[in-house]
Amino acid sequence: MTIIGIANNKGGVGKTVTALNLAAQAALKNKVLLIDADSQANLSSTLKNERLDKAFAALMQGQEFEIVKNVRKNLDLVPNSESGVGVEMKIVHEIDRESILKNALKDLDYDYVFIDCPPNLGLITANALTASDYVIVPVKCAQYSLDGFDRMIKLIKKIKANLNPSLDLLGILVTQYDARNNISVVTLEDIKNNGWGVALFNTIIRISTAIENSVHRLHQKTIFEYDRKSRGAQDYAKLGAEVQRKVNKLKSKP
Repeated sequence: MTIIGIANNKGGVGKTVTALNLAAQAALKNKVLLIDADSQANLSSTLKNERLDKAFAALMQGQEFEIVKNVRKNLDLVPNSESGVGVEMKIVHEIDRESILKNALKDLDYDYVFIDCPPNLGLITANALTASDYVIVPVKCAQYSLDGFDRMIKLIKKIKANLNPSLDLLGILVTQYDARNNISVVTLEDIKNNGWGVALFNTIIRISTAIENSVHRLHQKTIFEYDRKSRGAQDYAKLGAEVQRKVNKLKSKP
């Protein structure tokens, strides 16, 4: 079972869309689980069109929880809702509190698990990274997009050093890129100039109206369901293939 966290301490960078579409791509040939660890529940809303589920909150508190089956073919979901707000306070005094999610997942049977993390560096994100084999950090091409980015990288290194030595940064993913926009070009240059270029995915997610429309409440679809010929679908298909190659390469290392 390969577990991949999608994390950034800034919101609006494409975490949820990336988790959704990578999972959909992986589910074409694998058994996949999506975990909505963000109490904003955008992922759950997109896949189920409601926000009433308490599964993630129950999972984190050691209670019985139900995985919602068949949200898509080969794709299951642990949904979240506003009930997830406050979960951190309820587990803050638990022994081994950063490993609650890891322990909850250890007996599940999936090829891939994707975790959509909340947009902060709190205890839920720490749980997701402690449970993960790899982490993908999306970065939006926009002004101030790299503010606080170093804190995200430091958290990953801290989790690896103290809680999860097998955690690897799978890559930094540039999203909402527009080659005609100077801010996009400068953001990409800033990432490279700060020494993070080596971690960049070759795939860049270009700005796309189809991506925005696909998850809108009027449609609530993966990009492949909404418009498989769009450049958004092309980019996420390319990313899915690159993720698979990177995972295989890292797993083959002695």
